[in-house]
Amino acid sequence: MNRRLVAMLDTLLPGGDGFPSASAAGVPEWLSGEPRFAPALSEMLELLPEGFEDQEPGLRAELLAEIETAAPGSFNDAVVAAYSGYYTRAAVLDAVGTACGYRAGPPQPGGHHLPPFDEAILEVPKSRPQSWLDPERGTGE
Repeated sequence: MNRRLVAMLDTLLPGGDGFPSASAAGVPEWLSGEPRFAPALSEMLELLPEGFEDQEPGLRAELLAEIETAAPGSFNDAVVAAYSGYYTRAAVLDAVGTACGYRAGPPQPGGHHLPPFDEAILEVPKSRPQSWLDPERGTGE
């Protein structure tokens, strides 16, 4: 795994208070399988100074702040990529649930219990004439 990428992600998302760091949540691995973020991350990694990954976290944060000021578009694109991975990882969703009491997950497969569907609500739309074109005949009839 690219050490500079891991250092950048862990600086942006260091974890704490029950939340994992970006690397502990598996964000670098996830991003490696998401080609849509490759250009943004590549551009950001080029902006990082040599030896960035070997610096202390505080200095890395200062360097990222300088890049944010100098190249806000590149910085924003990298943050979007990082957050897209971070806030979809199971460990982070679990941490969100623990922190706020909200189960942050998809409704399926567990689902939400819904009342039985009432077909009566379809009576008005069903009573209206067809409002779309028949692709075979080119008419609404």
